[in-house]
Amino acid sequence: MKWTKQMDQFWVGFVLSMIMPLVFGLIFFHTAYKGDTSMWEALRLTIQWRLPLFGKLILVSIVPDLGALFLFYNAEYWKACRGVIVATALYFILSFIFLT
Repeated sequence: MKWTKQMDQFWVGFVLSMIMPLVFGLIFFHTAYKGDTSMWEALRLTIQWRLPLFGKLILVSIVPDLGALFLFYNAEYWKACRGVIVATALYFILSFIFLT
């Protein structure tokens, strides 16, 4: 019972939802990118030139957060769900900045 109480905390959902899109986005970009320049150089140029591609990459990388939200919701970890929603909202705001 104590382990379940430790998992139902805001910071657990928030930290998990801040880290998962970073890892998933890097893996996705590494497998999908087939350019001549290095992956890091392409990411830097995409951010520097404010291309919409970076905003779309952020939106794709949020997908694992939906899985975490589903698992926390089914386990009735409401505080962790709030953390996932707040972190996902921050990623949405960041992606919309790059899309506009």
